Amino acid sequence: MDSYTADERKAHGKKLARARTALDDASRIAQNLARSAHSEGVPETQIAAELGVTRMTVRKWLGKQ
Repeated sequence: MDSYTADERKAHGKKLARARTALDDASRIAQNLARSAHSEGVPETQIAAELGVTRMTVRKWLGKQ
């Protein structure tokens, strides 16, 4: 088992927080892109392929669960 100092744990915690923020931002952008494409008539399967997610994820973003 690896051992870390308090400073190392804090540094990794800050890095993780930045990564979560970046992921949240990317997800929000992808959802907006999916909604925009859907409103233009792009098929869900094409949206999913272009955004690198599953069709079910696209459906969830569109509120079609």
